[in-house]
Amino acid sequence: MATTRIIPMHINKGKTIAQCLKARVEYVKNPDKTDGGELISSYACSPETADQEFLIAQN
Repeated sequence: MATTRIIPMHINKGKTIAQCLKARVEYVKNPDKTDGGELISSYACSPETADQEFLIAQN
C-alpha cells in the first residue's frame, strides 16, 4: 500500500482524520481481496497500526 497524500474526504463526510484513515486502511486490508491477508506487506510501519502511525507522522 502506498500513500502519496491524504485527500480531505473527512471534511465532506463529517468524520475525523483518524476515523477516515482507519476506514481506508481497513478497506485495503480486506481479507477477501488480499488472500486472507497474505498479500499485505508494509515498509517502515506495521500493517496493524498503520492508520495510527500515519496520523502521528502527519503532525
